[in-house]
Amino acid sequence: MMRDNKVLKIILCIIAIVFIVHQIYSSTYKPITTVSAEYYTAVEGFPINITIIREEKIIESNTDGALHFTIADGERVSKNGVIANVYSDASASVIVNRIEQLEARISDIEEMQNYNDVEATDIKLVNNKVNDSLDNLIRGIATGNYSSVEVNSSELLTNISRRQMITGEATDFSARLDELKGELDQLKASLPQPIGSIRTDESGYFVSTVDGYETVLSCDDIESLTPERLETLKKAETPKNAIGKIVSGYTWYIAASVEIGDSLKYKMGDKLTLQTTIRSTPYIDVKVEKINTSKEKNKAIIIFSCDEMNSELASMRQGSMTIINSTYSGLKLPAKAMRFKDEKAGVFVRSGMTIKFVEVNVIYKTDEYFICEQQVSNDSVLRLYDDVVVKGKNLYDGKIID
Repeated sequence: MMRDNKVLKIILCIIAIVFIVHQIYSSTYKPITTVSAEYYTAVEGFPINITIIREEKIIESNTDGALHFTIADGERVSKNGVIANVYSDASASVIVNRIEQLEARISDIEEMQNYNDVEATDIKLVNNKVNDSLDNLIRGIATGNYSSVEVNSSELLTNISRRQMITGEATDFSARLDELKGELDQLKASLPQPIGSIRTDESGYFVSTVDGYETVLSCDDIESLTPERLETLKKAETPKNAIGKIVSGYTWYIAASVEIGDSLKYKMGDKLTLQTTIRSTPYIDVKVEKINTSKEKNKAIIIFSCDEMNSELASMRQGSMTIINSTYSGLKLPAKAMRFKDEKAGVFVRSGMTIKFVEVNVIYKTDEYFICEQQVSNDSVLRLYDDVVVKGKNLYDGKIID
């Protein structure tokens, strides 16, 4: 009898172990793994190291007190325009910053309250905006770009609020709006008058930093600038009382030293597009303004002119860019998503509880990914944000998945 009980206990233990293993397996096992088809542009081109040349004038100030800039980096200011107000102490500048935050937040909420066409809003697009603003915030903190944190935080909060309205999580922000307006009124009442202001004596784009190249390079240099000089540039000492600079004129220049053979691919007057490393401006249109050769005739300097401007471009001096030769835009997927059926290229797309084979027209590919043509959206083509299978066994058209 005791032997029978021992056997029974062993059997029950085995059953319990099998059950636990099955539960763990069921919770972790995925018959397929998918990724979302995303829109992407791949670039083929010629990489260059660049130096930016602008007409710049350093702004100096010996004014006592706390400065509060009234315009943002890269913002255009008119002649005799105010670029900063001067307050007796730093607390006033903090109050002004908070007032600007509140005004922006109130404006966003009022815009959302007046938006009625909720059903027409693409929830995927809204979710993407939330994710993008979160990525921007994290990237700014990780890279030490703390000046962007305030803007990115406000953008993230706005996008989350919009999603709440669309999904019905929150539809009435009246109480919050009254609270913000009350705080705004209190701050405006407590804000002291500025004791002075700083103005610019010429129009242009304002930049709140200086790097020492303002007096070393000018737009007049493009006629005589050589690879030798560009490669041996040394920045000058900047004034201790410098508070920023004005970039005047509408045209600025990008200089790149290249091998003489590479320079022969281009000629003066060519209109090209450069890919940048700047998130806000990934592409800029330029014109080949000058091509100057070195004394040994083994190198050349290509000088591009450009008239686009924003805060990041206004602050950039050196970096890397790519002269674009070709671009390929479409839906991007990992290389392992590619399948073949009857010698036709395609992918398996999840559709409810089944998967289906969809043919694709590949326009560009690398070892890591491929880009396929984005066609008019219907059930028989690959669509943006479709869930595409990248891992799975015994895949076939119409297969049922758990």
